[in-house]
Amino acid sequence: MPDEAQPNTATSYTRKVHEQIYNYLNFKDKQDFEDAQKGFIAPLETKSLNDKGEVAWNLDKIKFLDQASAPETVNPSLWRNGQLQAITGLFKVVDGVYQVRGQGLATTILIEGKTGVVVCDTQSTIESAKAVMELYYKHRPNKPVSAIIIS
Repeated sequence: MPDEAQPNTATSYTRKVHEQIYNYLNFKDKQDFEDAQKGFIAPLETKSLNDKGEVAWNLDKIKFLDQASAPETVNPSLWRNGQLQAITGLFKVVDGVYQVRGQGLATTILIEGKTGVVVCDTQSTIESAKAVMELYYKHRPNKPVSAIIIS
């Protein structure tokens, strides 16, 4: 079995619906990409490893989103959302509030208090949570985690 299956071609109905989406939404407006870059501090490591040295999370798997336009079988709006989600790393939101995006399905928000850090949405694996905290502590004060919020 090949690593990557070849995609099917879109039906005429799918192409028509996607054309309507391209005409309805303003895909020339790139403001959301600029907004997604605001507050960027540092990138994520491409891969995070588990205790056995195996790859637990691999950002190279989403490199296909670098393609400017959506394949004909993919909803253009969904493709753009994926591209925005692929803007990863540590970001400053406002003073004392930071986020790490792209280490897993959740965006981890870190709120700095006087004596500790409140971590909102810790990721779904130990490896991802560890990578988030390592990136954060590499660029922010090494305060203890004082609370965890899971939303």
